[in-house]
Amino acid sequence: MGRAVAVRRWTQTALECYKRGCNCEGCFYKTFFSGSSQKCQMKASVLELVRTIGKPDVELQQFILED
Repeated sequence: MGRAVAVRRWTQTALECYKRGCNCEGCFYKTFFSGSSQKCQMKASVLELVRTIGKPDVELQQFILED
């Protein structure tokens, strides 16, 4: 997935990524890293936070699909 990351706590940016389901659409960092050889490591950080600390106590976005 990426380089090893050291995580200690849920940051606001990590929470936003988690709530978005690690989908980069609409994320500030998507445009920040566009045109760069580097890639965002937030998904790796979020996965490591969930593994080591557990899921944060936040509501996730829900999508209502109309028929």
